[in-house]
Amino acid sequence: MSSPSQVAAGFTITGLLDGASRTRGRYPVSEIAVADIADHPANAAYSMDPAGIAELAESIRQDGLTDLPLVRKVGDGSWQMVSGHRRKAAYALLAKDDPAYERMPCRVIEGIDDERAVTLLHAANYFTRALTVTERAAATEALRGDAVRLRSEDPSLSGMRVDDVKAAIIERQTGRKVSGKTIAREERLARRIAEDLSPEWAAEADRGNLSAEAVRSLAGMPKERQAEMHAAMEPWRRTKRELSDYVRSEGKAQAGPDGRIAKAARLVADFLESPPESPSAADLSLLREMALMTAPYAEAGAGAQKVRRRASHSKSSK
Repeated sequence: MSSPSQVAAGFTITGLLDGASRTRGRYPVSEIAVADIADHPANAAYSMDPAGIAELAESIRQDGLTDLPLVRKVGDGSWQMVSGHRRKAAYALLAKDDPAYERMPCRVIEGIDDERAVTLLHAANYFTRALTVTERAAATEALRGDAVRLRSEDPSLSGMRVDDVKAAIIERQTGRKVSGKTIAREERLARRIAEDLSPEWAAEADRGNLSAEAVRSLAGMPKERQAEMHAAMEPWRRTKRELSDYVRSEGKAQAGPDGRIAKAARLVADFLESPPESPSAADLSLLREMALMTAPYAEAGAGAQKVRRRASHSKSSK
């Protein structure tokens, strides 16, 4: 099996994001008019909220631009942003009052095609601190097509999970490590936030204000109950710990499944969300056995209670 570095070799742009002199020579810094740099359409997946841009602009005004944006020259000679859309927006905001910000220092890369530019954009965005939980998941999910294509082109990668290939691409593009398990966990969390949480709690979770445990607890409640909880919450609860503690305390008052069953359901759900490419005969056999085992309990109420009593009586008579 190929190593992660070999898997992502097709995406390597050596030293692109570091500050070494070799990089500065190969990808020189140029001051470019902000108005001349077009945004990349793939950046639409990420937030450009005005409040965050204004905060970033003030930081740049005080401390300068500590991380240079990356732009590319396209076929017609024009400029297009690859990484640094928020910094570009902050410069444009500053330029309204100070002409000194009408031009922005950028690291320039030429000869990169559209496909690789999109891959680099999403890989670089993964480590942007301003991203929400959902946006971080969107960054890795956007790499799925590249990861699947790499596996299809190299039969030796058939045993490598797609999330591990995504992690390899990100590492090769940014020089920073992330595990495939982390990517899978974040994508599951983002799906749970989007699908199972009420709008009020989804907003809190997306900003990183809820623990994963709190998200799971809320996801097990009806959205109407979630909304009631959020409306009744004391206004002083604003930190992640305060919000998560509130959810935990309120969740205990809710009738929930046996902890053993809940844990088993989470483990099975994790397996089904990221199953192996070719489930083994043992896996399939066990899944069928579990389905048969739980079938008698599918109907709630008196019917299920009778089944439980019959099962208990059968055991005691043996």
